[in-house]
Amino acid sequence: MSDAPAVPPAEERGPGLAAPLALDPLSPFAAIMPIVVAIAIMTTPTPALWTLGAALVLLVLADLRRGPLLAAAVLALAALIGALLALSTPVERVGASPVVADVLGADLQRNQVLAGARLGGKLGAALSLFLLTGLLAGPQDLLRAMVAHLRVPYRVAYAGVAALGFRERFAIEYRVIREAHDLRGTRAPLPLLRPLVRRWTAVPALMAGAVRHAERVSMSMDARGFGAYRHRTERSTPRWRWRDTLLILVCWALAAAIVVRFGGDGLVLHDV
Repeated sequence: MSDAPAVPPAEERGPGLAAPLALDPLSPFAAIMPIVVAIAIMTTPTPALWTLGAALVLLVLADLRRGPLLAAAVLALAALIGALLALSTPVERVGASPVVADVLGADLQRNQVLAGARLGGKLGAALSLFLLTGLLAGPQDLLRAMVAHLRVPYRVAYAGVAALGFRERFAIEYRVIREAHDLRGTRAPLPLLRPLVRRWTAVPALMAGAVRHAERVSMSMDARGFGAYRHRTERSTPRWRWRDTLLILVCWALAAAIVVRFGGDGLVLHDV
């Protein structure tokens, strides 16, 4: 028996609320869209910051393995974008707005802080909500749900499924190539260059694997009569349950509450 290490199994969904909830893949995406639009049209950063905080907590609860890393990345990106915008915002005339913060040795006025918090909060909230939908349902499941519920032509949806399958195939084959390099070693004059050499020498093998995988997919599609009929038989059909309807109603109600509560503070549409 060979002592070579086995190929690591495909990454499974981590522990958290995503697996017990088992939501329909389409419901989280449909639920967050009104909230994203509502916080995008607001001139005040308050709803965006509240949404960002709640979404970061939900990211951690949805997947206890990947959620904290995603939440930290989103928070860091939102803070970076907000700080850069605040530093680049023009300063009002002296004495018009008091200095309220000190970032990297620069005094920031109230209008600069508001501009940075508004953009950073909106981008961070939208990104965290979209990442949350990805943790609750995979992209391939979302495409299948669009075919089942929205009657999207399955030829269009399964083109996306095939593209995502290529990404997964690349990841598997790259793990195999990396294990082979670990067993045989890599010729590199300096240890710091070994990761770069490994990635560069893996390109021809990955391209050959992509061609072989494309041929297998094409032959499989021809053998199964892909596109010959208007519908395609699925092993499991996405089911819409009462909790999916409840999730959409709650999120849409929150979006309406945001507009009603903070609409008086100003909308972006009013400034046009």
